[in-house]
Amino acid sequence: MSPITSSTPDLPASDETVRRRRLLGVGVRADLVDNSDLARDVGLRRTPGGVDLDVVEGLDALTQDLAVGLTSLRGSDPFNSRFGFLGLGPLAEQTSPAIAREALRSAVAQLVAADPRVRRITQLTAGTPSAGSRALEVSVAFEAISDAGGSLTVAGLGPVPDAGQQARQEDGQ
Repeated sequence: MSPITSSTPDLPASDETVRRRRLLGVGVRADLVDNSDLARDVGLRRTPGGVDLDVVEGLDALTQDLAVGLTSLRGSDPFNSRFGFLGLGPLAEQTSPAIAREALRSAVAQLVAADPRVRRITQLTAGTPSAGSRALEVSVAFEAISDAGGSLTVAGLGPVPDAGQQARQEDGQ
C-alpha cells in the first residue's frame, strides 16, 4: 500500500486552478508501487477527520491517466473496452525491431491524441531495445487544452520473457 501522506489545508482555489480542474480533470492518485514494475497503488492522505483517498488534479491527472492507458492492454477494462494501449501486440509479434518501434510510436500517438484533453503532441521518441529484449522506453511531450505543456516517459513497454526463455537466450539456444 502507498504511504499515507499529510493533508494540505484546503485553500480557496483561484480561478485558474478551477479552470484547470474542469479542463484536465481530477482523479484518485495511483502511484507506481516500484520503479521496476508497472503496478500502481491507490494513494491515501491524512485529513483532520482520519484518512481519505489522495487525489491528483489538472496536468498531473492527465499525465497519470495517459501513463495508466499506456500500461494497460486495450480491452482489459471490462467497463470501457476502448480503454488501453494497442502497441503491445506489434512488440510481441513483430520480428523487425525497427518496424516494432515504429508501430509502437504510432500506437502511442494514437492513444495520446485520442484524449480530448490533449491539444497536440509536440515530441514522441521510442528508444531502441537492448540486445535480447523487446522492452522499450517511450517519451511523449504534449500540449494540453489548458495551454499547459506536459511530458511522460514510460519504460519497460513490451513482453518480458519468462525465466526459462531468458536462460535459453543466455545459453544461446
